[in-house]
Order: sequence, then structure tokens, then C-alpha cells
Amino acid sequence: MNNVEFFHTLVVLIAGAGVLTWLAERLAIAPAVVLLLGGSAIALTGGPAPDMDPDLLLAAVLPPLLMSSSFYTAWKDFRREIGTISSLVLGAVAFTTVAVAVAVHAVEPTLPWAACFALGAIVSPPDAVAAKAMLQRFPLPTRLVTVLEGESLVNDASGLLLYQMAIAAAVAGAFTAPRAAVVFSMLTLIGVTVGALCGYGMTWLIKRLREPMLSIMLTFVMAWASYAIAEALHGSGVLAVVTCGLVLGIRQHQSFDASTRIKAEASWEVIVFALDAFVFILIGLALHGILTRMQARSALFTAGLGVAFAATAAAIVARIVWVGLAIWLPSGIAARRGMRVRAWRFGEACVLGWAGMRGVVSLAAALALPDGFPGRDVIIFSTFIVIFATLVIQGLSLAPLIRLLHLRAKKRTSMSELEARSHAFRAALVELEKIAETTTDDECEIVQRLLDEYRLRVRANENAHASGAAHVERRAKHLRLELALVAKSREALLTLHDENLIQDAVLHRIENELDLEEFRLQRLLEP
Repeated sequence: MNNVEFFHTLVVLIAGAGVLTWLAERLAIAPAVVLLLGGSAIALTGGPAPDMDPDLLLAAVLPPLLMSSSFYTAWKDFRREIGTISSLVLGAVAFTTVAVAVAVHAVEPTLPWAACFALGAIVSPPDAVAAKAMLQRFPLPTRLVTVLEGESLVNDASGLLLYQMAIAAAVAGAFTAPRAAVVFSMLTLIGVTVGALCGYGMTWLIKRLREPMLSIMLTFVMAWASYAIAEALHGSGVLAVVTCGLVLGIRQHQSFDASTRIKAEASWEVIVFALDAFVFILIGLALHGILTRMQARSALFTAGLGVAFAATAAAIVARIVWVGLAIWLPSGIAARRGMRVRAWRFGEACVLGWAGMRGVVSLAAALALPDGFPGRDVIIFSTFIVIFATLVIQGLSLAPLIRLLHLRAKKRTSMSELEARSHAFRAALVELEKIAETTTDDECEIVQRLLDEYRLRVRANENAHASGAAHVERRAKHLRLELALVAKSREALLTLHDENLIQDAVLHRIENELDLEEFRLQRLLEP
């Protein structure tokens, strides 16, 4: 396949991913599941399946997805749940690695222990991309979402350490505990340091760029750069990107102006949507090469099935056991003893234990195993089965499980959106009232009109918060009427343009204003 054919294949795959995503929305199924099934179907029917360089996949596709996830991470919630996240990142990953290794070796004793532990390390950390693709469809409690997303963002460092230990044990024959501690410390320290420096450097530079497009381009460049720099320094590229995204997300309100923020959000939504779809369909397409190698030797294929099922069962069960015994049970005991610990509810613990989807990081790690590694084909095949099973079985059953447990997003004790909006408008109103006391007669009418407008905004949001559903519905009708008026204004503007009464520049400027107003109204209508 030459470069032009490869490019055309990618275009076809991206278009197919768009169609499958549309189909998933119509069927009310998580898009990741439909994309994976679609890619697998293409692979099984002999469709186009470009070869995947795992290093390229990680370096090109993963950084923007991690940057987007970490950018929108609620930092205060993340910090509050750091104990649970650490338990999953360190304890659950190690426990799952051991459980998978033991289960696989019991099923296939001829597979060396180093290969068993390598497979365990590969499939032990849940994937940030897979977690986000699943969780964004469900209105789960904030605490649960924070832990699941936070865990999936930072657990690759511990998984990668165990992975490197297993490879070293198989290739070099030994990997000591002190060496493991040094590797883990260096991976974490270098990754976090590089990410923090890139994040702070980017916020400093963005403040000095006047062109929003340059700022947006810089965010993409820095996602790839932070990963590449950390990897070149033998640190964790994943942790570097996550740290960079966290720093940028925390400081975005001081670094981005309104225009940059609106355009950046739109740009990132499109790119992340395309990459998300592309990643899952590529995972499905990987089945073609895996099956080709496995079917060449029937005995290997039979052994691979046994190993794959054992690894899948062990990975799923190990996480459930860890969450139950190391997180849910201790938190309940501590809460009953009067300690200042918020106990995990049974329903939350069930979803936390069940939502351990694997994805692109596991597949890339398996494909990156060196040639000649013991049981390489079996490990790659088993990794694919684990990814497939966790995404399809757990992904499709998450919604029924959530409904069965009656799990809903709890109302926050902090201010509601309406209260916060009212508070912000009231601050502007107070400032206007101060200005009105010293205004001249020429400016009096302008200030009075603004006073009336902001008083209306404050009153509307206060009433919407304090009154019942009837008032909320009246407010929604008012907003929908405003949307209809914006549409009528746009129609009149286009008529002027069609009749050559205004120039293109005037059309674009006024239409942009109408677009922003429509965007504002639609946001206010969101539940």
C-alpha cells in the first residue's frame, strides 16, 4: 500500500467511523462499542486494514485525547478523591497484574511466567479514552466520574512499570525491586516535571498571543511536544500530557480570552471526536493481523483462546474484588467508626468495579512487544479479546446496571448554575449602580438601559431557581422564542445578502454575532 492508497484508506475509515457513530446515536449505544464491532466486521470480511505502528499510534493519537480529558478534569474533585484514585492506580493495577498472570499460567503452564506477567501488566490499567467514551453518556454521581476518569488518566505509569519489569525479566532474566523503584520514580518524576513546565510555559505564551488560532494551535502542539519530550528523557509521556492538561485547565480562565475559549472548545471537540472514532475502529481493524498470525497454527489459536478467556475473567474479577475489599468495605467501616470519611455506597462501588474498560494503550503496549518475546502472538490476541470483552460486555451492560441500581447524579450542596449566574450578574449590577451615581446626563440613558437589563437577568435567574417547574417552563418558552427571533434575523440578513444590499464582510460579522447569541440561548436551554 503506497502513501496515496494509505491516505485514501484513512479517509474511508474516518468516514466509516462517522457513519458508525451516527448509527450508535440512533441505537442509543455507546459509540465505542459500535465502532469496535464495525472495525472487527471490516477486518473479518477482508476490508482495508492499514498496519499500525504502536509507537506512532501512541505518539500521534493518544496525546490530544489525554490533553482533552485532563483539561476538563475537575481539579478540586480530583484532589479530594486522591486516596481512592491512588488505591486504584497502584493497588488495583498490581493486584490485577498478579491475578491475570496466575490465571493465565494455570491455563497454559508452558507460557513463561514473564510472559504471563507481561500480559497482566498490559491489560491491568483501564484506558482513559475508553472510560471517557463510556462515562459521558451516563448522569453518574460526580464522585464516581471523578474517580474513574482520574484513575484512567494516571494509572498507565504503574502499568508501564510492571510491563517493563516483565519484559526485562524475559529478555535479561532479572529485574530487582530497587531497580523497579528507581524506574517508577523516574517515570513519574520526569513525566510530571516535563508536563508542569510545558503547561506553565504554554499559559505564559498564550497570554502574549493575540491571535486565537495561534493559541489553539499551540495547545495541540504542546500535547504532542510534552509527550515526546518526556519519552525522550525516559519519563512517562502519558503523565506529562496529563499534567500539562491539568495545568492548562486550572489556569485557562486567566490565560484564555473569550474568543480563544469559544474557538478552542469547538476545535478540540471536532478533533477529539474524530480521533475517538478513529481509535476504536483501528482497534477493531487490528483483529485482521492478529487472526492471520494465529490461524496459521491451529494449536496456537486454541491455546490463545484459553489464555484470552482466562485473562479476561481474571481482569474483570480482580477489579471487582479490589474495589469491594480495598475501597468499599474499608470506607464503610471507617464511616461507622466516626472517622471523617465518606463511605462508598453499594451502587457506586458496583459501577466502580464494573467500569474497567481497556483500550488503545493496552493494544499499543501489546503490539510494541519485541519480536521473539515468549508468547508474543498469544499475548496480542489475548489483549484484543480483553479489550473487546470489556468494551462490549461491560460497555453494553453499564446502562442496565446503572438503572438497576437506581444510580443518579446527586444534587450538589454548592451553588446551582442558576444561583451562580445570578450572583455573577448581581456583581455587574452593583458596579452599574455605583457608576450610575457619578454618571453625566449624556450617559444617563445608556446606564439606565443597562441597569434594567441586568436587573432583568438577576430576577430571571433567581426566579428560575426559587420557583417551581411552571416558572422554569415559562423561562424555557421565553428562550425558545428568542431563538426563533434570532433565526428570523438570520433569514432577513441572508435576504439582504442575496439581494446584493450588503457585502460579504458585513454578512459574516453580523452572522457571527447572531451565532454567539444563538449559542448563548442554547446553553441556557440545556438541562
